[in-house]
Amino acid sequence: MKLKLLSSIIFLLCISLFLSLGFWQLDRANEKENIIKLYEERQSSDIVSLNYIGKKPIKDKYYRNYKIKGRYINQTFLIDNKIKDKQPGFNVISLFRISSSKEIILVDRGWIKMKGQRQNIEKNFKFLNNENIEKNVQEIYGYIYPREKSYTIGDISTNKSWPRLLQAINFNEIKSTIKVSEPFVEGIVFRLSENNKFGFKRDWKIVFMDSTKHLGYAFQWFSMALALVILIILFFVRMKNE
Repeated sequence: MKLKLLSSIIFLLCISLFLSLGFWQLDRANEKENIIKLYEERQSSDIVSLNYIGKKPIKDKYYRNYKIKGRYINQTFLIDNKIKDKQPGFNVISLFRISSSKEIILVDRGWIKMKGQRQNIEKNFKFLNNENIEKNVQEIYGYIYPREKSYTIGDISTNKSWPRLLQAINFNEIKSTIKVSEPFVEGIVFRLSENNKFGFKRDWKIVFMDSTKHLGYAFQWFSMALALVILIILFFVRMKNE
């Protein structure tokens, strides 16, 4: 009797877990579909000037095409562990000060291939410090992409020189490199479009796992739940016959 009760509890817990994971994957699939739909809708609109971002929720600006006039700040961050075409590399992130509002935003300039060893970042990517991108006021084109807080294991920053290697985009870490009094926009990056100078490889992805993969995972979890239901039925039938 105790064995049957314990077995029933374990089976029910596992089935509940698998079902919840399956429904979670369905929710994720729906979320990804909505993101792609929103992106496609907003990308079809005209490019407009963006003079001010502010601290209010800016979800209505996500994925929209903008042109922004301002000046780069010659501080470049390399975001580590970015694989493209099976090759390791970095995303190149630069600070950009909007002329009209003086706000500082992050500009993702694209992907660059890894050169040499990580301990020689300053030497191998010294050319990024010598681009003179900060000399002139520029009008850059692209779209606003939301970025949530990144979670990392260990130190976020692995060096204090420029360009600076970061394990992930961390707004607090980047903000610490500028004056406290300067307005810094968190939670977004500006993805540079192809028709801009000072850019690298920019075949942007809106989502890193599309809805079909989530649906596939959901099918797997539901299949495992169904298999457990069949197993528990067979288990109790066998117990009854013994």
